[in-house]
Amino acid sequence: MSEQKRPSADHLRDESRSAAVREEAARKSRRMPPEDVERYDREPRGRFRRHHFKWILRVVVLIAILLAVLILASRVKDLLTPDINIDMPDSLNSLLPDEKMGYSKIDFSDAILGESRAKSDFVVLEQDVSVSTRVSQALANLALFEKSQMIRSFGTGVYTVDLSKLSTDDIDFDSKLNLVTITIPHSSLSYVTVDVEKTEFEETKKALFAFGEIKMTNEQLNLLEQNIQDAMQEQLSSADLLAKADTAALSQVQKLFEPIVKTVDSSIILAVSFEE
Repeated sequence: MSEQKRPSADHLRDESRSAAVREEAARKSRRMPPEDVERYDREPRGRFRRHHFKWILRVVVLIAILLAVLILASRVKDLLTPDINIDMPDSLNSLLPDEKMGYSKIDFSDAILGESRAKSDFVVLEQDVSVSTRVSQALANLALFEKSQMIRSFGTGVYTVDLSKLSTDDIDFDSKLNLVTITIPHSSLSYVTVDVEKTEFEETKKALFAFGEIKMTNEQLNLLEQNIQDAMQEQLSSADLLAKADTAALSQVQKLFEPIVKTVDSSIILAVSFEE
């Protein structure tokens, strides 16, 4: 029988140390309550859950911070570039471009006013007129020495409309009706011209003791011309002729401005009316 190998001193110390550790662990396990044992068994998993929850919380906080920054940035931008809303008067609103048509009252106003200034006293009617004047002379104002003569004078009355005072207020654009309305002043008798070459002189009538032809001084000739002018002016200023001139004014102004309005839009309807 062979002799058994004796353990070394180091080996004996290691075994003694291991036995002491096992004995201490057993002793602690005997003193540790069952719930503590279970807690220690669950502790690694709990630490993982708490660690995971912290990361989720951090992500949520980061998202909240980003959203707050975006909201604040938009508000700062609004403050730096404020929204200016100006309520324009109706007179200016009428000049703004129409949403559907694409043009505004000012498009028509510019064209119309430009032409109206060029035609400040726009002739709408020329009316022929004639008046008869009786000229007489008598020696010592006695009928037996009287000489008389009828003079027939011809002239022309010119009626105009003053377009120089036309303004944007006199031009209205109705986009719904596709209608431009121009309000003009009434026509008026501007001046009268006498055609001297057309003057007709009747034969001089003489009384029993009258002789020679009628002779007038320069003063008398000037007075005669003034009387003829006044007679024509009165005749041309009658209500009938003024009404005739107004009718012509509506037609002539329509013909004047219609081509200009059509250059903006050929479908536009033009109407002309008088001031009240």
